Amino acid sequence: MGKNIETDQVISYVYIHVPFCLRKCNYCSFFSVEFTEAESNKYIDHLIKEIKLFKQRYKIKPKTIYFGGGTPSLLSADQINTVISQFDLSIIEEVTLECNPVNINNKYARELTSTPVNRISLGAQSFIDAELKILGRLHNSTKIKTAYKLLRKYKFNNISLDLIYGLPSQCLQEVEFSLDEIIKLEPEHISTYCLSLEKDVPLFSRIDLIPIDGKVSDFYYFIRSKLISTGFDHYEISNFAKKNYYSKHNLCYWNDENYLGLGPSAAGYIGNIRYNNKANLKDHYKMITENNIMLDQTILSETDHEKEYIFLGLRKAEGLNLVDFRNNFKTDFTEKYKHVVSKFNNLFYVNETDIALKPKAYFISNEIFQEFM
Repeated sequence: MGKNIETDQVISYVYIHVPFCLRKCNYCSFFSVEFTEAESNKYIDHLIKEIKLFKQRYKIKPKTIYFGGGTPSLLSADQINTVISQFDLSIIEEVTLECNPVNINNKYARELTSTPVNRISLGAQSFIDAELKILGRLHNSTKIKTAYKLLRKYKFNNISLDLIYGLPSQCLQEVEFSLDEIIKLEPEHISTYCLSLEKDVPLFSRIDLIPIDGKVSDFYYFIRSKLISTGFDHYEISNFAKKNYYSKHNLCYWNDENYLGLGPSAAGYIGNIRYNNKANLKDHYKMITENNIMLDQTILSETDHEKEYIFLGLRKAEGLNLVDFRNNFKTDFTEKYKHVVSKFNNLFYVNETDIALKPKAYFISNEIFQEFM
């Protein structure tokens, strides 16, 4: 079977899904419901019960906690503190809160300083107001800058900004404009996302206007070149950061670490188990009330684990360590997968200890990963 969790092994990474939005964006397929104060209080009550259920089963001492969503910045500072206080914070390094610029005012930014949150992921997405309207965002470009400056005012010195590219009818000049605006703000981290649309989102009706792959590829490599030239490390296919500001939480996914997934629709990975919480508040609350966790789970076989280890690890610029791979799976990577490495031989860096994708392979990485599957 896949890797097992030892009884004394500590789970060091925690993801918390906050399922509330003021309004759902036109491109978003993540689980969320409309925010009300009453519902958020009910959510916090159940979340604390959920945490306690996991603490009965596993040793949990977080190095990172990540509040994702939804819109986590709809939680009050008091609610955030209530949740975080459930954990032993003796080795905590990073607490990330995803924020919508529309929620960040002087009062909220000031109150956040009373929490252990020390990293902000700000959902900018674009600095062109017409694009923000297409995406269904509630903020405009001015609000992004105002929110960012307020966070800096209150000494948040680890801020990530999101950028979405490949929008309907988008041209390179528009990508460049938003990217330049981001660079001017001097964030520590930048996450870039190629727009991907599920059939059930409003923006899917404009999918025919999405630029062709060749054009979107040009956007991607333009972004990469410009950010590297301005001092960012391209440390993972979609992520860039200044030295010492890589996302410690997201690295846990790519480094095959165990993590808890808390809240409705959250996913977790413990030992050889991957589990998914119900993407429905009523069903999720029922599960907790009945003292049940990890009901919807998949037991990874050794083969499943090996495949995941490869495609997640190869997302990192540093790639896979071949010695670690051999120790984990008792097989030689370059021998077992020589057919894939040979097929794409000009797209890999390979030496005695490591294998990594060359940057020119990043945009077609999913096609390459499929070969390992």
